[in-house]
Amino acid sequence: MRKLQLSVDEIVSYLKRTTLPTVLVEGTDDKSVYRYIERKLEPLEVDILICGGREALLEIYSRKEEFPNSQVVFVADKDMWYFTGIPIEYRNEIIFSNGYSLENDLYVKDLFEGLLDKEEESEFRRLISELSRWFSFEVTRYKSEGYALCDIHINQIIEGNSLSEEYLQKIGFIEPEPKLVNQIISSYQQSLRGKNLFQGILRFLSASKRKSKFSRYNLLELGAKTENSLLDRLYENIEIQLKNAQQSH
Repeated sequence: MRKLQLSVDEIVSYLKRTTLPTVLVEGTDDKSVYRYIERKLEPLEVDILICGGREALLEIYSRKEEFPNSQVVFVADKDMWYFTGIPIEYRNEIIFSNGYSLENDLYVKDLFEGLLDKEEESEFRRLISELSRWFSFEVTRYKSEGYALCDIHINQIIEGNSLSEEYLQKIGFIEPEPKLVNQIISSYQQSLRGKNLFQGILRFLSASKRKSKFSRYNLLELGAKTENSLLDRLYENIEIQLKNAQQSH
């Protein structure tokens, strides 16, 4: 995986020249998610390039006719398309996360939450309910206005065990439809924003009073190394698309 961040033009230029099978990933502010994918794909001898976000990845995809002879696979997060559906022009050739993001697919619910004691588990359930109310509001805003403000740390959203009234006033919070809230609560491991989900459970697993503490890095590593059908599906889809690309050249 390339450590240097390349521009869209630089990546397109590279794809015109390379003979290596290449997997393009979004690459958000946390690249550790992709390191585990890179390890799993190592037997396929592929080159993994980080694009710097979904917009950049989609722009490169729109220019794929500029590198028709290259074997390229695109991997992206669904993000809000998890709720609205993936646009038809991307459904066949881009591999998307099963849940909201690849981080969600790395979240192994039984394993991670099995590390909580009974008191922590009860508080975690309440936290998930509160986060789901906030996130449902952002999903509703995205559906109606075409944008959402989700890149927010949980410490700004939650005060104590409840949503921060100050933050709710700041964003003009309106209570979302209970049906959507319940839908997100019932499938939070896949439908809540992945970063907030990890931040939520780490409130407990990295608490100062805990004897055994876990970091985000620890959980991502556990999620990648544990038997995980969602990640297996991702790898299988990448392998299938690479084989299809090889056969067409």
